[in-house]
Amino acid sequence: MTDALVTLPMMHHLLWLIPCAPLLGALLIIALDGLPTRAYGVIANLAVLVSALCVALLWLSGSWDMPVQTAYEWMHIDNWQLDVGFRVDRFTLVMASVSAWVGLLIHLFSTQYMRHDFGERRYFAYLNLFVGGMLLFITADNLILLYAGWEIMGLCSYALVSHYYTKDENVYAGRKAFVTTRIGDTALAIGIFLCFMQFQSLNLESIFQAAPQAPTGMIAAICILFMLGAFAKSAQFPLHVWLPDAMAGPSTVSALIHAATMITAGVYLIARTHVLFDLVPDVRWWVALVGAFTALYASVSAIGQNDIKRILAYSTISQIGYMFAALGVGGYSLALFHLAVHACFKALMFMSSGVIIEIYHHDHDIRNMGGLHKQQKFLSFAYLAGSLALAALPLVTASFYSKDAIIAATYTADHGAFLAGLGLLGALLTGVYSMRMYFMVFTGKARSEIHDYRMTWAMKLPLGILALGSICLGFIQLPDSWSFGPHLLLPWLEPVLTSVALPEGHAGEMLELLGAAAAVIGILIAWPLTKAEVRSGRGVGNIGFLNKALYIDDLAKVLVIRPFLALCAVLGSVIDGLLLNGVLVAGVRRLMLNAAEVVSRGQGALVSRYVLLMVLGLMLIIGYLTVQL
Repeated sequence: MTDALVTLPMMHHLLWLIPCAPLLGALLIIALDGLPTRAYGVIANLAVLVSALCVALLWLSGSWDMPVQTAYEWMHIDNWQLDVGFRVDRFTLVMASVSAWVGLLIHLFSTQYMRHDFGERRYFAYLNLFVGGMLLFITADNLILLYAGWEIMGLCSYALVSHYYTKDENVYAGRKAFVTTRIGDTALAIGIFLCFMQFQSLNLESIFQAAPQAPTGMIAAICILFMLGAFAKSAQFPLHVWLPDAMAGPSTVSALIHAATMITAGVYLIARTHVLFDLVPDVRWWVALVGAFTALYASVSAIGQNDIKRILAYSTISQIGYMFAALGVGGYSLALFHLAVHACFKALMFMSSGVIIEIYHHDHDIRNMGGLHKQQKFLSFAYLAGSLALAALPLVTASFYSKDAIIAATYTADHGAFLAGLGLLGALLTGVYSMRMYFMVFTGKARSEIHDYRMTWAMKLPLGILALGSICLGFIQLPDSWSFGPHLLLPWLEPVLTSVALPEGHAGEMLELLGAAAAVIGILIAWPLTKAEVRSGRGVGNIGFLNKALYIDDLAKVLVIRPFLALCAVLGSVIDGLLLNGVLVAGVRRLMLNAAEVVSRGQGALVSRYVLLMVLGLMLIIGYLTVQL
């Protein structure tokens, strides 16, 4: 029945709609002036719905190993050609499903959440453009098209983080995000240049086929540059400093950035180019080290935060760190598994946090909240599902099956005990901060006035779906060591993403127990910790070095920003002040004045001088003619 309705050739010709529908939606919102504000939200939702339905049709038709669809020839220079082409394989299909469907739920939620808000039309235009950029990045079959999607996301992050641009701090946050990620953008661009220099092609498949014959040093250089690009885009240490401040935008923007688009782009980049990274395992190991360290560092930082959105921001940095740890040990399918699970509970928690902030009169401080469960039971249960998924409650939540597998996988790598230890400590602290946040907001007595807020079906439906995904998505892939239950995702991804061998025997069992224990102990610690904090009015959020995230951002300002500004001031004085203004501009001015003075002396308004000049000129002409003859 399905094959009769949706054929493979039909889907092959519809691939371009996946990225282009949201891009066209953004253009329509910009071009169609004078419509009711609500109409722009409808256009945005319909555009993303088209992409989501196309992705669903790929699943229904079994079209997950399709040839490249060439939309048109983009460039043709001598023997070199670059096409606008789109490709979907099993890996791409999972990633596109996350971005399109989670993006659609965020769009639907936004129609109510952003109604009558500041800049609603502009918001939906950039939101469509953001999803379109991510889907273009995912489906691109060459590095130039991939980079175009990458840059579109950078533009949209700047615009949406600075959405409330009437406040200077919001503009600063957007600029900080844009400038920091520019480091990664530059590294990726140089890596693409090296790819073209080495392979004379920008087509991904052509590069992958030729890579084994390329010099190891060149492959290592390309992978290091791609790695730096991924670290900046996905906010990994030490290029993570932009993300906590990026909470200045609407909560739905945070949900889209953290769950479905930009933050996951770095993970996708390394997984997509894993053929190159597999050739230089020493470089790849550094991906694992940075990821595991970031997972622990961000967990420590999250414990000391009081702003509900900053807690979630550091939790994203930490969870993405686990994904990079998996990438670094060759567990690409495990990274993708956790990425999909993380998208569900992180979008759920950010959108729920937006409602919570509205309820408490735009107060972000969890110390001023409390007692919300009695008035917002649906919101409370949805947030509990997200918090438990973030904490990776054993057996119950999806994150237990995805994150614990990553910790086990890191144990098999070089210095695996060290990497797994970092992951386990991060898991323990994750249980603490995730449940501290829930307990501070929903339990106990209200510590400030609770505003009456009614959520419509357009808000409850996305939260309900994401809560269900946060709990149930993990059941599609139970641990390999378990003889029962489904093992669907990782074997299905095997043709395109290699899996990593997990520890067996006592080591594997011990890691499973330690991972489960870390999550449970963290959750149990959170309850008395929260009670003591509420009772005394002081807690981990009052510890300076935790609240300041170990002063890494302040250190960056001292070691990087201030020296850079000082260098700019010196260069401004030397180049602008001395060379340009002093030598070039002033020198040209003096030269013109002197020339004008010399010329003016010959224009004295004396007839005798004019006659003398005429005679001299005539004599010169006669002399010249005499010499020539």
